[in-house]
Amino acid sequence: MNFFSYLCNVKHIGIIIISSLLVAVTGYAQVRSTALQLGIGGANVLDTYLSPEKYRGMEWRVIAEVNRDSKNAHLAYSQTHEIAFGYLHNRALNGHEYVGHYDFSYAVMRKWDMIAGRYPLRLSVGPMLDAFVGFNYNSRNTNNNPAQGYGSVAMGGMGAARYTFKAWGRELTLGYELRFPLLGIRYSPNYGQSYYEIFGRGDYDHNICFYSVSPLQVRQQVTADLRLKSGTALRIGYLSDVRQAKPNNLKQHHYYNALLLGVVF
Repeated sequence: MNFFSYLCNVKHIGIIIISSLLVAVTGYAQVRSTALQLGIGGANVLDTYLSPEKYRGMEWRVIAEVNRDSKNAHLAYSQTHEIAFGYLHNRALNGHEYVGHYDFSYAVMRKWDMIAGRYPLRLSVGPMLDAFVGFNYNSRNTNNNPAQGYGSVAMGGMGAARYTFKAWGRELTLGYELRFPLLGIRYSPNYGQSYYEIFGRGDYDHNICFYSVSPLQVRQQVTADLRLKSGTALRIGYLSDVRQAKPNNLKQHHYYNALLLGVVF
């Protein structure tokens, strides 16, 4: 089967996934909060299509997050855009990888205020759509498979908890977010298959892979927002992002731990 013909056959899956989330969206109130964040941390990356070696180094991420409430106040909507770039090296320091990605997620969550009053403890849980595209360029593979491309669409879940209280005469909001894909599709070359075979000759060889919860993929974020007199809040936090996959017997992982700095409007 031609690779591009196969993509056309599976495109309706993405439409169904997106529609399942948008059905729940009946209208927004005003934007409740917008957060702009910079992540600075370390990455550990493995992709056996490029190399059996693990590469480690620095990765920077710019994250924009918009949270909205529904008109009936029972639903919360979370939308996140993330751009990342990393510069990594192997153990011998004689090879480097340049990695980057764009990640989009959209969640519709049911929310509960667990503690009544001016400062409630708010819990939110619901389904999430995640779309991811990225790349990895290995400087040692100049003659054979120097780069790898990534693309996936997944349905999963998101949970969040937030609590606001007074500290140092200001409002301080502590937050926790958990995101995890459950079922999706991803692009991957097969073991030993070149990109010329896929795109030059149009040969399909199980390049669209279905995946579920195994291996583990989970993203966690802990934040503290200190509200200023102007209404803007300063944010500091911690981000842990674990991405693992084994498409077509290729082992892939991307572990990231970072300090978050940002502002919330």
